Amino acid sequence: MVRHRPSEAALDHQARLDLVHAEMKTLIKTGAAVEGGAQATYPGPHATGRRIVEDFSALMLRSYNGEAENCLHLLSTGGLDAARRRLERAASAIERLSGTFSLRISPRYQALRSYELELTADHLRRRAESRRTRRIAS
Repeated sequence: MVRHRPSEAALDHQARLDLVHAEMKTLIKTGAAVEGGAQATYPGPHATGRRIVEDFSALMLRSYNGEAENCLHLLSTGGLDAARRRLERAASAIERLSGTFSLRISPRYQALRSYELELTADHLRRRAESRRTRRIAS
């Protein structure tokens, strides 16, 4: 097996994370990170109803992203499976609690967040192994 220098692994990790973050940003800007809400009707102007759905979607996405950040911090204790379950529960709660809006986090956005968890867990594991190896070599 060819071993990469830690700096190369860190650069590769950061490059992949940058790609994931760029795609997440694109999904958010285009409104594709949250799906649904099109079938909801409201009395009054159509634009008002659309704005309500957009605002509620932004609130739900903000909540989901906050939970995703908490899951990233959970990884420092080595709980990738627990972090994935927690993120999945957050997405399910958003879908359940969105009520008449029928909102949900898009599967693509969920997949990107899950991949971000995997990348970070792998990076943390490699860093711990590197520290352990340096400690043994000293």
